[in-house]
Amino acid sequence: MRRVNSYWVLRAACMLALFALGLFVWSLLDPHPIPVILAMSVGQVLGTVSFAAFLMVVAYDLRTTLRNERVAPKSGPPETTDPVNPA
Repeated sequence: MRRVNSYWVLRAACMLALFALGLFVWSLLDPHPIPVILAMSVGQVLGTVSFAAFLMVVAYDLRTTLRNERVAPKSGPPETTDPVNPA
């Protein structure tokens, strides 16, 4: 997943979560059987997919950051050898 795709996956995850929350609010405001059933089935699936997509983006970002830290040289003082006691 490239950075551009990561942006769109995260955006889609947010939209799915908002739609799922909308279903839950609808079932609270109109407590008839159909809105409650939709909220508890479709809303739960959309919320779970949204959370999984978010975790996928976080895992990708973490993996990329750790890989870049391993490849990049560490910034710090240069290593010196002791002229009296060479190792």
